[in-house]
Amino acid sequence: MRPSDKVWDSINKRLNRKKRRFGFLVSFSLIAAAGLGYFLYDAPNGQHATATNTTTAARTATGAASNSTATAGSTLSTNTTATSTPTPQIITGLARNSVQALAPNTQSNSRTRINTGRRHASSTAAEGNRINTGTFVAAPESFIPTIVDSYEENVLNEQTAIAKAAKKATDPLTIESVVNIYHPRTSRVNFQVYFTPTFSYRKLHDENIANVVTHKPDFGFEIGLSARYPVSKHLRVVGGLQFNVNRYDIKTFNSTPQNATIRLRNGVDSVSASTSYNNFSGYRSNWLENFFFQISAPVGVELRLRGNNRTQIGIATTIQPTYVLGDRAYVISSDYKNYAEVPRLISRWNMNTSLETFVAYGTGRLKWQVGPQVRYQVFSTYDRKYPVKENLFDFGLKVGISLNQ
Repeated sequence: MRPSDKVWDSINKRLNRKKRRFGFLVSFSLIAAAGLGYFLYDAPNGQHATATNTTTAARTATGAASNSTATAGSTLSTNTTATSTPTPQIITGLARNSVQALAPNTQSNSRTRINTGRRHASSTAAEGNRINTGTFVAAPESFIPTIVDSYEENVLNEQTAIAKAAKKATDPLTIESVVNIYHPRTSRVNFQVYFTPTFSYRKLHDENIANVVTHKPDFGFEIGLSARYPVSKHLRVVGGLQFNVNRYDIKTFNSTPQNATIRLRNGVDSVSASTSYNNFSGYRSNWLENFFFQISAPVGVELRLRGNNRTQIGIATTIQPTYVLGDRAYVISSDYKNYAEVPRLISRWNMNTSLETFVAYGTGRLKWQVGPQVRYQVFSTYDRKYPVKENLFDFGLKVGISLNQ
């Protein structure tokens, strides 16, 4: 059942009434405590002036009290039939009565000053002895600080420090724990950038063609990035990315336009192309350039034969799946008379291998690796339909740079 709004309003008014009463009581208590504290703090200051002004009167009263005590003693000795002298308690009582009669206000103020000015038990006992002997001494103006016991605060601080230390020891996400646990390790993979200037050659698998054509090598180059991972002290696995430019030149003659016919391997199909380059004669000699731009992914091993941490001698070999990105290649006709450019007879995919020897030498942060390299093209440059088989190979001097570990 859900109470009605009237019931909720009545409950709300009653609760608020209690809160107002509680607030009024708290306010009144705070005001009363403040007034009482001010009175207690200001009272000793006012009494100090009164005690100072009445010190002389108190001393006079003390002398009169002494005389009265002597007179009272004489009277008692005359009238009393006993042979004993008056007791100290009787004399002290008479002295006090005389002081009260002469200076009641002075004695009251002095007692207040004495009670508020003495904090230690030894001082209180000495003051009492002086009063009992009839001598009044004014309390000096002094402040004795109250010693506050901070044991609980020290214990709390110590417990807090212990809790923080325990949290640092068990919490794996603190900065200190991460820094202490993490020890950076040097990566075992070593990267090398290399460049190889090359001379490109070709090999034809047809003795007749080899006798009727004139080819010569030309400059090419190789550039790449390799990653080397050690599997043992002397052996590393090598992989990377590489670009190659292969070039060789063909001697020919410029001539009038002619039709070049290229018979394919099956002996039935053929390809025809118009050309102005003749292999035997013409009105001017010329050199044609066969050009291939390749990308490959070499994978292989590197073996260190001997050496130390600074100087090593070794060998390396790789296999390189290769793709021809661009080319400009001339093929010879079936009668060996003409050269014609037929791009569709070029094979785009191929495979290369490489073999190299090297000397590695460390200089500070860098490590240099230099040595001769030979690269050989496994499959023919041309499509299988073309009857002439050609393999390219390069000789070069490979220079590699890596960070010294």
